Amino acid sequence: MITTTRELSQACQEARTVGAVGIDTEFVWSRTYYPTLGVVQMGYPNVKPALIDAMAIDDWSPFAKLMADMKTVKILHDAQQDLTILKRACGAFPKNIFDTQRCAGFVGLSSTISLRDLLKSLLKIRVDKTETQSDWLARPLTDAQLVYAADDVAHSIELMEHILKKADVLERRDWILNEMEYYEQESLYEESDPDSEMPRVRGSGALTHKQRNVLRCLGAWRERSARRRNLPRNFILSDDAIVSLTKRLPDCAQSIRPMKGLTEKTLQLNRSKIWAAIERGVSGDLPELPNGNARAVSCDDGYEARVDFALAYIKGICIAAKVDPALIGNRSEITALVLGAPNLNPQNHRILQGWRADFCGLSLLKLLSGKGSLSIDPNCNLPMQVD
Repeated sequence: MITTTRELSQACQEARTVGAVGIDTEFVWSRTYYPTLGVVQMGYPNVKPALIDAMAIDDWSPFAKLMADMKTVKILHDAQQDLTILKRACGAFPKNIFDTQRCAGFVGLSSTISLRDLLKSLLKIRVDKTETQSDWLARPLTDAQLVYAADDVAHSIELMEHILKKADVLERRDWILNEMEYYEQESLYEESDPDSEMPRVRGSGALTHKQRNVLRCLGAWRERSARRRNLPRNFILSDDAIVSLTKRLPDCAQSIRPMKGLTEKTLQLNRSKIWAAIERGVSGDLPELPNGNARAVSCDDGYEARVDFALAYIKGICIAAKVDPALIGNRSEITALVLGAPNLNPQNHRILQGWRADFCGLSLLKLLSGKGSLSIDPNCNLPMQVD
């Protein structure tokens, strides 16, 4: 286990010398807003992986330099969550990332495949995943934990090379490199403004406009408080309490009573803040949600049929090319494309950018503009475009 900044610097230098390193994290996320990092794994070719004791490291600057190094590939599996945690730990925005899970979607596999299944499929290697729920903050770590942590990065470079070889056969290396630029967007690692999001509150159901605004304000206050105190959202104010306060609005601060998910102690500490959030919601003092009115302004009775049409085309062309359709976009993104066609600005939609544009985006836009048609290809029995 690496426990000093000097040892960490040596491990990071070894990664830069090789030019590629597998990286993974183990953390605990049960009683805090932010995950608590326990171990960071670094995997090299033909060398035993290095395990960093995150709780012992005070100076992460060597690791920050590694993450920001454009010349060294950092290989992760299902990269987004790990990269967000590592950005918070070391402060550096990641560069030159290779996500083995997402890249698998370009070579005939699922872009959400597990690491265990990917290793088994491509390298015929079986790894044990029995320590997923371990306490990674306990010390010393058990032998089983050490083996589990090392296995997650021991084959990272070999796995990347295997995927790239398959991509080269399919002439898709450039697609992968283009897709991996996604992880270099600094906005991915910046916390969003709670006012600009609709909070996810279980059981909220149908709401009036005023109730919707109150829900947003209570959710925004809860989010800021959870971040500041590093506590889970429901430790601040439960979903049940937010729903109750939203659907049965109190008429003053003193009329707020303890309830499920809102204890007397919490209420005493936060009564005025909860009431202020409710008053703000009632007054409607909130910015509009991004794209909140797009569907109301743009949709018509047939837009859902056009969305299904677009999805059928995307699925057909992806199955024929052995590309995971999930890489193209989700239903929400396809809907935005449909509603914006035919005058959508390519800069405002990722399906019309990069490899997606060449693969299916621009041809789909033509179809949505009434040019060409969709038919069943008798050779593969899949929906395909015809001129």
